[in-house]
Amino acid sequence: MKYNTRLGEIEINENEIITFEKGIPGFEHLRKFSVISLKDTLPILWLVSLEDENISLPIIDPWIVDKNYEIEISNEDIKELEIEDKEKVAVWAILTIPSGHPEETTVNLRAPIVINMEKGKGKQIILDTEKYKIKHKLSEFSFQE
Repeated sequence: MKYNTRLGEIEINENEIITFEKGIPGFEHLRKFSVISLKDTLPILWLVSLEDENISLPIIDPWIVDKNYEIEISNEDIKELEIEDKEKVAVWAILTIPSGHPEETTVNLRAPIVINMEKGKGKQIILDTEKYKIKHKLSEFSFQE
């Protein structure tokens, strides 16, 4: 099926749709998203809304940013996302890229996006740790691609 997104018209298969039952904080009214990869922006990918073509969130693998990144998913979140196989879970960190000032980009390591790829269910979870902040300057990290 074709969807109009901020990144243009994109063909998305049913199995590539991720449902956020409660939306994402700030976008609670939106439920259907997909992860899009653009060659020109790698390693940054895009979590695009399939319901509002103006919404696309830049995301990155948190282990590229911090190779020692640790995440603990609560039993409640495991149940809600119906996670049975940890190998089928994707974890993404949302980037904030200030318009005209990409050097001031921050990464949210405190509240990652967790996706059960098998079931197409996603949720932004808040980690119960002071170790990570909602706004880490990306420039503080050396990338581990």
